[in-house]
Amino acid sequence: MNTAFAATEPIPAAVPEAFWRSLGHLNSFRVFLAVALGVAGLFASQSFHRFDYPRLFQATCAIYLLIALLFRRPLLARREGFERQVDRQALVDIVCITLLMHLSGGNTSGIGLLLTVTLAAAGMVAETRMVLFWSAAATLAVLVEQIAQTAVSDGNAGGFVRAGFLSIGLFASALLSHALAKGALVASSEAAEKGRQAESLERINERVIQELPYAVMAVNDQGEVLQHNARASLLLDVRFYPGCGLGTCSPRLAEMWSSWHAGETLPAHPIQVGAEGRRLRVRFIELEPTRREGAVLVLEDMTELEAQAQRMKLASLGLLTANLAHEIRNPLSAIRHAAGMLREEAADATSAKLAAIIESNAERLNSLVEDVLSLNRRDRLTREALPLASCLSAFVESFVQREGAAPERVLLQVVGDPVVCFDVIHLEQVFWNLLRNAWRFCLKQPGSIRIRAVSAGSRVNLDVANDGPGIPAALQSRLFEPFYTTDKAGTGLGLYIARELAEANGASLHYVDIPDGALFRLTCQAAPC
Repeated sequence: MNTAFAATEPIPAAVPEAFWRSLGHLNSFRVFLAVALGVAGLFASQSFHRFDYPRLFQATCAIYLLIALLFRRPLLARREGFERQVDRQALVDIVCITLLMHLSGGNTSGIGLLLTVTLAAAGMVAETRMVLFWSAAATLAVLVEQIAQTAVSDGNAGGFVRAGFLSIGLFASALLSHALAKGALVASSEAAEKGRQAESLERINERVIQELPYAVMAVNDQGEVLQHNARASLLLDVRFYPGCGLGTCSPRLAEMWSSWHAGETLPAHPIQVGAEGRRLRVRFIELEPTRREGAVLVLEDMTELEAQAQRMKLASLGLLTANLAHEIRNPLSAIRHAAGMLREEAADATSAKLAAIIESNAERLNSLVEDVLSLNRRDRLTREALPLASCLSAFVESFVQREGAAPERVLLQVVGDPVVCFDVIHLEQVFWNLLRNAWRFCLKQPGSIRIRAVSAGSRVNLDVANDGPGIPAALQSRLFEPFYTTDKAGTGLGLYIARELAEANGASLHYVDIPDGALFRLTCQAAPC
């Protein structure tokens, strides 16, 4: 039975703050009441119908004021329970107000009406039986006072009628206050439960946002970042702070935000951000159709997605091309040998020219086969600590001699003494491809090719830049695809093989937009290996 009652009428453990404030206001009213009655006692003949014991009345007011002041300290400190303090104050009010009513002539003085305030405060307690108890106690005190008043002054039955009406008013005020208090307690409990649910949902939403594979940012109409996940900080390589704007995260993002906010259509191709030149696809999700409030920005790392798609696409192609390369080498060697013999035995210029064409194309096919076979050797590596200052100097010198380029057209800058973990043969292949591309598209002027190596914490950045035309944004996603080339004489495998060899050595290779040419950045692991 008790369990069922508890289930239907739950009693909140916490007392609402408004109840404590009401109890504090009641105590302040008690202080005012004791002072006001004490002052009124000085003018007894004008204030009360009959006033027989002025000194006792004054003493009672003083005691009442002292007790009210003593109640103030535990009320502010809240060291004791709410109901216990209400019970204590109700008892003092009933005793003191009833005594003051008796000393001032009984019901005719009107002081008894002040008990309604006390009973209204007692109605704030959770248990109905305690409310009824204090109402009955106040009623009994009023009736006892009326009996004593009748015995002293030989009053008529009208005093009992007034006492009865006063008692009914006391019960009514207490029960009405109790009903309102119970409603407030239930509402407070429901509000607290909804608050806990809202906090739980907020924690869940925050956790879900943090665990998303995409970078997510919420911005207001001024372009200030209101919320973000850890992925956004990682991709943009920025530390967010309160009021952080998109211009701080990425100027390119700020430009796109301004265009989108103005209703313009955004480009479909990815953008590059950060020091590593990450390629990000940006989506703006409006909060309302006019785009005037704010938006949610979703950033997808296309570098990883493209690399994953490329690996899946080339998983089967790699095995096929390797087998074909092995099968092509033998007949290709025979063709080259036969072309050499034809050139030696050529009787006229036409035959020699045809033999040279055969040899040239056979050499191109052999280069393509060697490139394909080098992919099978990407995991056959011996990583060692390579000092870049000496390695790059020797490699640039060899490159200049082989290509017949003037040395001043290649500028080499090594900041400090960086040492990388790399297979020496793989590093030569990667740089050969990068320098060959740079030489092919540069303006062939002094300093047209710029090589720079600098340490960046546990990584080392190796930049190969040229002053030729930049690569359009729409074509940047295809730079590292196999067999894709804009050069008629190229095989389309150079950059693809360079990236594969870099990844095999724990490095990364990507293109970085610069205003005055093209730049490829190789980010390697610094020694020790």
